[in-house]
Amino acid sequence: MPAHLKRPHVLVLAVLAFAVAGCTAVTGHGSREGGVTTTGPNAASATSTAPTTTERPYMTVTPTLEITGEAAKPGTKVKFGEQAVLPVYSYYAKGQLGVTLTVETVKASDEDVEGLPLKDEDKTKLRGKFFFFVKQTLVNVDGANLSELYVPTFTPTTRSGGWPGQLFGMGNTSVTGCEDVTSLPKDFTAKGAKFEACKLYFGVSSDPIASVAYTKAPYDTGATKAVTWKK
Repeated sequence: MPAHLKRPHVLVLAVLAFAVAGCTAVTGHGSREGGVTTTGPNAASATSTAPTTTERPYMTVTPTLEITGEAAKPGTKVKFGEQAVLPVYSYYAKGQLGVTLTVETVKASDEDVEGLPLKDEDKTKLRGKFFFFVKQTLVNVDGANLSELYVPTFTPTTRSGGWPGQLFGMGNTSVTGCEDVTSLPKDFTAKGAKFEACKLYFGVSSDPIASVAYTKAPYDTGATKAVTWKK
């Protein structure tokens, strides 16, 4: 959707970055056909179709997001597995997105490491580490047109207060149990529509992810301004 040091303590690779990408909306549009009927005194009726394009009012304009209705207030803290509602917008509309986060820690298998878009020497350095899966359950709360909205990005923090490692700008980083998906489907427009997403991080098992914060507008960084999921 057009939505985004402490000390690093895990492996830094040439192609790895300790950062979280910003969250913006992606281009997307739907179309519908409307009938146009013409008549004449000596001719039978004829029907033609003229395609129209769904309006995208926020393609070049950034709207102000309001914290209304079910939306979580700044400083809200919920447990992993609980839902918080966030105000978001796509190119098409503003809406509310229900977000439930869970975190899973698994040993990075050699097969999964081998499949990542890394150089051989970097794959070697990654072997023996652990994957942290931040899994998201996303729900269209109010039926807004959130077609092709970018999957929200979050800021995870480990138990020690640092950041986990992340494969940043590396293309597809899907591994077993965590499929790399960047945007919601085109039909994510109905109230109650649900979508599952996952973000991959890595580190050591002794310093797992302990909290995950959402700091994009209308929220901000800091415990009293963000929405945070914790154990």
